[in-house]
Amino acid sequence: MCNYLFRYNASYIKAKLKKSEKILTKDISFTLNEGESLAIVGETGSGKTITALSIMGLIPENITYDVSMSLYLKDKGELVNEELFPLVGSSIVYIPQNGLESLSALRSVRKHLYDSLKRNGYKGVELEERTLELLKRVGFENPKAIIDLYPFELSGGMAQRITIALALAGKPSLVIADEPTNGLDDKNREVFLSLLNSISASKIIITHDISLASLMDKVIVLKDGIMMEAGESRSVLASPRCEYTKALINSLCINGLVETPKIRKENECCPFYDRCTKVSESCNSVKLASEGSHSWRCSNG
Repeated sequence: MCNYLFRYNASYIKAKLKKSEKILTKDISFTLNEGESLAIVGETGSGKTITALSIMGLIPENITYDVSMSLYLKDKGELVNEELFPLVGSSIVYIPQNGLESLSALRSVRKHLYDSLKRNGYKGVELEERTLELLKRVGFENPKAIIDLYPFELSGGMAQRITIALALAGKPSLVIADEPTNGLDDKNREVFLSLLNSISASKIIITHDISLASLMDKVIVLKDGIMMEAGESRSVLASPRCEYTKALINSLCINGLVETPKIRKENECCPFYDRCTKVSESCNSVKLASEGSHSWRCSNG
């Protein structure tokens, strides 16, 4: 019997360009135990979303990768690599960044939830009963007024709650949420996080929101596809060892900043080299250091 729920190890994920390759991520690894939550933090283009997509087998055709992963389920045992992909929508659930964009404009709330419930063994009368129950659970006081609406009739906050209802339609072991609070006002953000927290599954949260990351058990900080720091959230965010993590926390790096795309060189130079205020010659060759469960990539750590 395995003592973990999910393991992930990506030696690299690369994009094929016309005359070269761009490294999207390199040497990212983590383990999640049952019920644990992990935040993957970084600016736009840091490799957060492509990491999530690789777990679900949704990698674009121009991408090459060397990724190994395993998921342990009590009823199925240990599943590895491509064996995980058919589980997306049942044991593995994805909550996209934009609830409205993720819902089909041609399908009602009822149709979305019915399809998800059917994949999880529901049928007949129990389909509507469970659908109404889920809508009430995610905060709709009058679910019968919601069930036959189409996405264009929903607000952004309502659509995000529907995505949570879809996640709850089965009994997921792993939930992956991509920027789940992006674009939500404070009230809807609080409601959404409360609903997300009510799901007992292990969670991977993709975000550039440090305050959201602080609510998770573990955190990984990415910069240009490189794992800059990782460990328990309370340790990494309270006492960061990496200058990039410190800058991110102190908002010295603007959230969502997109730098001029570069072709990464095959060397050990720190990806924060060009913007770090404490850069030195030793930053030309930086390897991952660790202390207990806390690891970092910084010569000043």
